[in-house]
Amino acid sequence: MKKVVNLLVIIISLTSCGQDKTNKKMKTIEDISNIYKEVEHFPLEPHYGISVSSSNTNFEIRVNDIPVFMGYEFITNGVSPSGSYLPINLAISKSGIQTIEVRMYPSYNRETQELEPSLKNAQVTVDVVKREYNTVKKTYNEEEVILNLAAPTEKNKVSKRTRFIYPERTEFIFNGTFEALVPYEIKTLEKAQNLLTTDPEEIKELTEQLLIAYNEMWQIYDQNKVSKYADLIYNKEKRTAQQLFFTETESKARANEDLLTSGRIVKEGYKMMPFEDYKLRFYANGKIVTIVYDKIGQVGRNQSILRSTGETRKDYYSFFYKPINSDQFILY
Repeated sequence: MKKVVNLLVIIISLTSCGQDKTNKKMKTIEDISNIYKEVEHFPLEPHYGISVSSSNTNFEIRVNDIPVFMGYEFITNGVSPSGSYLPINLAISKSGIQTIEVRMYPSYNRETQELEPSLKNAQVTVDVVKREYNTVKKTYNEEEVILNLAAPTEKNKVSKRTRFIYPERTEFIFNGTFEALVPYEIKTLEKAQNLLTTDPEEIKELTEQLLIAYNEMWQIYDQNKVSKYADLIYNKEKRTAQQLFFTETESKARANEDLLTSGRIVKEGYKMMPFEDYKLRFYANGKIVTIVYDKIGQVGRNQSILRSTGETRKDYYSFFYKPINSDQFILY
């Protein structure tokens, strides 16, 4: 009997040690705040971005098939200000030739409550720009335009107005390439499965599997489980910090201002929304999957279905991948 009791004590002790070890491995918001300590810095740190101008169109921009801008608005005849800047380092995993693609679709007409029948007078122009931070002098050099992309237009000889040359189309895609030189190399997606499929049954099954991960995230957000939240996003945040060369100030601001609001994942007064009107989307040539809101004419279309509502609506990052030889979805 004594041997049995001793054995039980050993088992309980081992279990307890295992739980303590597991708990110690869980990352915290403080860990994210200190990620800057793991960021490798270089004499010159390149920051790539895009300056965008558009009118009369819904559109998205992808770099290496990763979305860096999703412009699906509840407007028509809207014009974004020229020079709207968006960083794109997070879509650049290593030095070399990068692809950029613009996908244009008809805008939504607020008066008719329907999509426009075609692209009509749509226009999008994109400048890929670069500037470098000198960590010794602590200064940025002048911004350099390394690629200019624009939907094709022609000028009317009489009115002198320029117009999109394919006004009858309901979709138009144009693309280009540019070279990026970055001092880091991110290999995460090199070890990810290609999940791309067009088979309806496979898409349905994949969506149902992915919804399990979404429901787990929904619970974490809804119940404000900050410790689980920090552990969930830590690797993503570590990658982000390296690609954007976070300093101590930026790292701490990211943890305490961007990721949380007054210590909460979901802002006070906001409520997590149910999953509805959604579809599966593939990115990174099939290595990233996400589930997006898909109701035409509503702000947030093609954004994450992980959303909250309050004074406005807010969507939360939710890109996933599956490592090779694994059935587990991991937040990318």
